[in-house]
Amino acid sequence: MILHLKRLIFVITTVLLSLPAFAQYGSLDQYRAEIGLMGGTSFYIGDANPTKIFNRPGLALGGLVRYNINPRYSLKLSAMYATVAGDTRDYPNKFPNDAYAHFERSFWDFGFNVEFNFVDYGLPSYTNYSSWFSPYIFAGIGFAASQDDLNELMRLDFNIPFGVGVKFKIAHRFNVGLEWSLHTLFVDNFDVTNNSNKLLDNPYGFTGVSKTKNNDKYSIAKIFISADLFRRRHCRY
Repeated sequence: MILHLKRLIFVITTVLLSLPAFAQYGSLDQYRAEIGLMGGTSFYIGDANPTKIFNRPGLALGGLVRYNINPRYSLKLSAMYATVAGDTRDYPNKFPNDAYAHFERSFWDFGFNVEFNFVDYGLPSYTNYSSWFSPYIFAGIGFAASQDDLNELMRLDFNIPFGVGVKFKIAHRFNVGLEWSLHTLFVDNFDVTNNSNKLLDNPYGFTGVSKTKNNDKYSIAKIFISADLFRRRHCRY
């Protein structure tokens, strides 16, 4: 995990040090920032749901703040309240001693992501070669904050989020988009909430690389709407 953190810190530092180089190109953009709301569904991948997407989906709601470096690159902070659930009886897989378990967890997801648009995003009437829609990819760092019957204090689980999306400029200062993210955790007990489902923490006794590959994940699919803020000085609107 320490090696992953060192690599992640190096990537983030490189991006932040590159921001001055982006500034001149960023003058083509209309607005410096966005603020918006998000809503969608969340699900979990782990020992109680190894393969099915959108199995036992939960509700996810939250908000975002985006800083537009230029028409291609953005930095995004987001916070979402979400729920996930799983039940080993949804699958034919047998656990040791024919045991079974189910769980539900509510949590807050906090993320910091770098986004890359595949085309210059903005109103075509504002600058040449810009597009009113753009697909994009993103990656960053995140934390899942939650509490359960086994923890008196709030637990905080570090994760690596990445995903894809598409956004549309629906009006002069408004955007809508669809986004999907997968959050890879560094623990196998995100699905352990009480004594009845402790077996979900590494039930097969994996060690080494196999144990790492067995870590839990969660995913969020959402739609967002955002409003542009802080018009750039030379904008003609």
